[in-house]
Amino acid sequence: MAASTSYTTTTTTHLLSISQELSKQILITHNSLQTHQIDLQHLVQLINSIFQNAAAASKDIVQYEKFNDMINSLENFDGMRQALEDIRSISCEMSCNLSAASMEAITLVLLRRLKNYSWNAKVVLAMAAFASSIGELSMLVKHKNTDPIAKSLDILKGHSHTLDFTVLHNIGLFKAMIDVVKTNLAFLESSISKIPKEAQSMKDAMACFPTATYKILRIVLQIASILSKREDINIELIRLAKEVSDINTALQEKLEFCKRDAEKIALYHYEDVTKRIRKISISELIDKIKYYMMIQVPEKPSNRHVLFLISDLDISIEEIKVLNWLYQKNDQMYEIVWLPIVELSTYDTKRFWDLKQLMKWIVVEPSKIELEVIECIKKDWNFIKKSIAVSVNAGGEITCQNALPMLWTWGNLAFPFTDKAEQILWNKIDEQNGWRLDLLLDELIVPDIRSWIESRTFVCLFGGGDISWIQEFTEKVKYAAYAAGVSLKLVYVGKSKGKGLAKIELSRDINVIESEFQWQFWTRLESILYAKIRYGKTVSTYKTDRVMQEALKVVGYGGNGEAWAMFSMGPGAMVTTNGEMGLTIMSNYQNWRQDTTGLRFLEGLKHFKDVISRDVHGCINVHLPVLGQIPGIMICPECSKVMEMYHTYRCCVE
Repeated sequence: MAASTSYTTTTTTHLLSISQELSKQILITHNSLQTHQIDLQHLVQLINSIFQNAAAASKDIVQYEKFNDMINSLENFDGMRQALEDIRSISCEMSCNLSAASMEAITLVLLRRLKNYSWNAKVVLAMAAFASSIGELSMLVKHKNTDPIAKSLDILKGHSHTLDFTVLHNIGLFKAMIDVVKTNLAFLESSISKIPKEAQSMKDAMACFPTATYKILRIVLQIASILSKREDINIELIRLAKEVSDINTALQEKLEFCKRDAEKIALYHYEDVTKRIRKISISELIDKIKYYMMIQVPEKPSNRHVLFLISDLDISIEEIKVLNWLYQKNDQMYEIVWLPIVELSTYDTKRFWDLKQLMKWIVVEPSKIELEVIECIKKDWNFIKKSIAVSVNAGGEITCQNALPMLWTWGNLAFPFTDKAEQILWNKIDEQNGWRLDLLLDELIVPDIRSWIESRTFVCLFGGGDISWIQEFTEKVKYAAYAAGVSLKLVYVGKSKGKGLAKIELSRDINVIESEFQWQFWTRLESILYAKIRYGKTVSTYKTDRVMQEALKVVGYGGNGEAWAMFSMGPGAMVTTNGEMGLTIMSNYQNWRQDTTGLRFLEGLKHFKDVISRDVHGCINVHLPVLGQIPGIMICPECSKVMEMYHTYRCCVE
């Protein structure tokens, strides 16, 4: 790699200049080992939220709820408990009446208390302590005219009568402070950390960190002191806001030079990486992943059945929620470890930490995953983009290269995720002419599903996004069910791709499945198709496999954005229709109502559908994501002709 370029800055040097004696005192406060590592991204979000709420004229309920959720989850982040203790400690210092004479000494005290953090992290923690004080002041200011206790505390603390946080916002103080915090956070990104310390850009940046940190902390202390005075404070705060902004400008210049070197390193890494990656065997790959697990959570036994969940950061929230539920109900039969496959120099760290907090299982940080592990996962386990879960038993043997379709179809009944175990489950379904309601819906999706089946309730599942069709169709279904004297449940399962209609848009007697369970419903249908394909269904068996035919119809209707409906009554087979056919059947109830009351209602519906379908030629298009083996031949479930196959590449859904 080429030698680092020499850089010069345009910012005046006096901004970061101090006496040699003071510089020595600052450096003595720092522990170069930096033993405390924390996720600062969430702390920065909290600081920003406090400043925004303090400056807001009134409380935004939605923002307030997000703010509250952020606070409640904060202690769960890695290393945050110790950081919060340190923040509380230095916040107490800021609450004292500080004189100009003691400002330098107190700043050095704060630096000593933060000795185990990097220079950049010190700035974030000090600003968090300041934000804590601002939050308290904001509550007193906003409530002192309506709450006697707040008014009493305000008088006792001697705050300025003219204290107005909207003014602090307007003069740019809050913006300057959050900007300098974000700049310090940027220096801690993984792409910057790869720059060698010997590089000129990094040497220049590191040389200014101690002084910049000292000056920022001192300014924060000055601001905290000024806010406690009972006099006009705006002019002084404008000056200090300008100082913070100027220091940030100086740091930004250093950061830009670092980013240029980071880009060069990333390019060098990209060009050279394939030459340097060591090829490893599958057994080595499994051993390495189990080692990651042991390092991450030493108390977890290493001789358990494990699912290696592999994905990028586009794994959906719905997928995580459903998998969380299954994981927590698995009676410790298996463990899960998430291996996020990302480009280290560019990945969204906030997204990673947000996803990690949702997961109930072991998570390996991207920086811990070795290049040879990633390469082997892509080549030998065929990982491209779609999530997979490689199932490995206690003996280190792979029982399934992707157990997710099994989990989405059978839940924890699929354990130990072998072809034999799933084949037994399918044989049982096929013996029962298995296109039944309980194949698609379970207690996780609809808690009352068992009682509906046992009581032979007439259940109508439907989907799509056409509100006019839904309104007309459901009214016709309700009329027919009432006239036939059958108990009715309407269940809306949304759309195959993208969000369906919200509960508020539909009538109150419609059961609307939650978004994560809508996702599970559609994913289960796709998983059913892949299971059938994997077990080698031939052209002749396609025509006789009821489950495969009906699942193809629903996936086809849903994938094309069409309305559709399924009708069920008791443990028997369901009737599937597209939206137009379903509406036609229900609109013509008078033509098939004879002798179809009570338990014969579904039988009459099916008979009428068969009659009016004889002269109707309908075909479908089926879009299936790549999860494994692709069938060479598929038979249209509507007209029984061989379907044409196309390849589609799509970067995103609706």
